[in-house]
Amino acid sequence: MFSFGFGQLADVLPEPVLLVSTDGLVVEVNQRARQEIGAAIAGRSLFELCADDRAQVAALLKRSARVRQPTIGRLTLREGRRYRAEGAVVRPSSEGAPALVMLRLIHEQAALAAFVGLNDMLAQLRREITLERQAQRALEREREWLRVTLVSIGDAVIATDVEGRIVFTNPVAQELTGWAERDALGRPIDEVFRGIHETTREPAENPAARVLREGIVVGLANHTVLVARDGRETPIDDSAAPIRDANGDILGAVLVFRGIAARRALERLADQRLAELVQADRRKNEFLAMLAHELRNPMAAILTASAVLGTPGEDPGVIAYASSVVDRQVRHMARLVDDLLDVARISQGKISLRMEVVDVARTLERAIETSRRLIEAGRHQLHVSFEAGLPPVKGDSARLEQVFCNLLDNAAKYTPPGGQVWLSARGEGELVVVSVRDTGVGIPPDLLPNVFEVFVQGEQSLHRAGGGLGVGLSLVKRLVELHGGTCSCASPGLGGGAEFVVRLPALRGESAAERAREQTPVVGGKRLRVLVVDDNEDAVTLLTLCLKRWGHDVAVAHDGLDALALAREYGPDVAVLDIGLPGIDGYELARRLRREPSLERCMLIAASGYGQDIDRQRAFEAGFDEHLLKPVELAALMRLLAKAESSDGKRLSPRRDCR
Repeated sequence: MFSFGFGQLADVLPEPVLLVSTDGLVVEVNQRARQEIGAAIAGRSLFELCADDRAQVAALLKRSARVRQPTIGRLTLREGRRYRAEGAVVRPSSEGAPALVMLRLIHEQAALAAFVGLNDMLAQLRREITLERQAQRALEREREWLRVTLVSIGDAVIATDVEGRIVFTNPVAQELTGWAERDALGRPIDEVFRGIHETTREPAENPAARVLREGIVVGLANHTVLVARDGRETPIDDSAAPIRDANGDILGAVLVFRGIAARRALERLADQRLAELVQADRRKNEFLAMLAHELRNPMAAILTASAVLGTPGEDPGVIAYASSVVDRQVRHMARLVDDLLDVARISQGKISLRMEVVDVARTLERAIETSRRLIEAGRHQLHVSFEAGLPPVKGDSARLEQVFCNLLDNAAKYTPPGGQVWLSARGEGELVVVSVRDTGVGIPPDLLPNVFEVFVQGEQSLHRAGGGLGVGLSLVKRLVELHGGTCSCASPGLGGGAEFVVRLPALRGESAAERAREQTPVVGGKRLRVLVVDDNEDAVTLLTLCLKRWGHDVAVAHDGLDALALAREYGPDVAVLDIGLPGIDGYELARRLRREPSLERCMLIAASGYGQDIDRQRAFEAGFDEHLLKPVELAALMRLLAKAESSDGKRLSPRRDCR
């Protein structure tokens, strides 16, 4: 036994271990070597024990004696057992003494099995490492996908840990809160995400805090405003939810929100629009009530006058008065209907203007005459002031007269009896300015901005003296704008009167000869043969009486086919045709009359209740020369008959802009 205790150390090893000198002497062996190779191998020569070539064994011993690291070789014992030998120097040679080498002998089969097992372990380890790396890469890809998604999403996203400290913010959240991610990370959510109530300005509970406290999905309260780092305020909404692990434990919270400033503006706009619609509906209902009132009043007067006219032996003065009542009330009703139709035409862009050079002073004079009855009925004093040399304007004289009549009527209706009305006209640079001012009831400040809207009137009451449908001022403004002008209104308030100002582009340098002149109807000229066709017998009878009083011959038909036969026989100079006729309508009747050679020069006048531009166009295309709107103005019919009298049998070109 050697002093360094080789046996105690080597006996714990499961393989045979030999202590061999470099000259081949087996000095000592462990217990496993004595059992496997032989009990008496100590003291023998390794060269004798091995079946290998002596030089091969000596070379293994020599290599092993040079290094302390194991040297690998192979040994075959004479019994045929093959070993894998691992040799390492134990004591180097010194003073002529050979070195000692420890040889560890491992059966090749066992070594091979151990090698295979080691390889299997290494392969398993490689597989586990590969799977772990794949899982790590998949996790990294998932994290990157989630990061890119949260960065790219249009909503703002903030994530916190379980203590409510921020671990992530996306760019939208950074923009809305005013906190860059590097500044926000690690801060409490309440510090970065600060909300207040839009109306009360009280702090709003942070939804992420409640999520962490209760573990539920929480929606933001309505009307929440986010206060950014720099003090900016943004209306927001949305929700917060818990972040849980596989076991359901809360790891943090995610807060998703968005700015809704644009939506809130749309909501306010919708609320405003709804209020406007409610107001418009209220005005519509008031208008319908006024319409019924305004129509019943003249109808009641007409009904009473009709009863007077039908009373036998009535005083001629009373009959004359009753007749004037019927005429006045019918004209009033016609004007109400015309105003309504004009507003509808303008709103739909279907009104046409007969543009010409208009003498403003003459047009105002006609408006005064038209409104005089209403002004005198109110016992008002009218003050008129026209600037000398007032320039003309380009426009439709009839429509401008309508504008000024409406303004004068409005002043007369809303001024208490015995009031003052001022009408003035002057040139102002490139404009002609017409002003109508009164000492009337005035306009309250809340109504003033909407005074030109349809159906707008002041406070209504049972004793409303003004009357009207509330469309006059809207019609005024729209007609003036069609002429390229403006219309404004001013009033100090209730009881302070009002002033309406119309501004129209002036035509400078126009000579007086170019100014518009109106033809005055003249009764008594050439005797005409007139054919009247209408299925309303009362209307035909009254029109026939007027035509005969003017000195014309009249023939009457009540349906289209009878009218065609009568026209061939009668040969009229003028035919006044209703449109809605039995048999064939007025359009078809006009077309057939135009195909009759003997009626080529006959003037065809459409008398229709249809007054849209498309109705006039249809009439002209059917062959009519003129278009009159029912109830027919006798003055307008007289002008057309005068035109027929002066035509010397020549057919006139149709007027496409007749009203």
